[in-house]
Amino acid sequence: MKNVIKFILFIFYTIFLFLIKDVKILVLAILLNFIVTFLLKFSLKNMFYSIKMFLPFIAFTILFNILFASLQEGILMGIRIMICYHTTYLFSQTITILQVADTIQKISAPLKLFKVNTKNIGIMISISICMLPILKKEMETLMQTMKAKGERLKPSNMAIIMKPMLISILKKTGQIEKTLLAKAYEE
Repeated sequence: MKNVIKFILFIFYTIFLFLIKDVKILVLAILLNFIVTFLLKFSLKNMFYSIKMFLPFIAFTILFNILFASLQEGILMGIRIMICYHTTYLFSQTITILQVADTIQKISAPLKLFKVNTKNIGIMISISICMLPILKKEMETLMQTMKAKGERLKPSNMAIIMKPMLISILKKTGQIEKTLLAKAYEE
């Protein structure tokens, strides 16, 4: 039950972040996140490293919002995304993949009235979460391969990256399917 409450608070807090228009409240959210970080005794070094890896996406989002909205909206969106990313980092450090799958299965329990198999939902979520580090490693390998060949990342080269990645994803999905069938998993 504790994980269900934590998950629901995480979802509502994240949604709330994107509804905030006042910078003062966003600053309070930043302070709240840092207080939680210190209370849970997480490494600030690891946290900043993970945010550093996410900076290109944040910069692109800020630039996009500046171009199509305003400078203030771009900065606000960048702050919101950084807070949201930090909140997600904190949440992911306090709960395991199995607990997330179990929590989602519990939350989706009312769907049993409509004959939806909530166990399948939990398994799909856990498989999806487990695939993220694998996909990240695949992407890093492909990028290193491109650098070794002297290629630069351009929109025209995206097919070079996406084709092997898609093939890899399909192979890994097939392996997961075979594993589930071998363990006699039934729908």
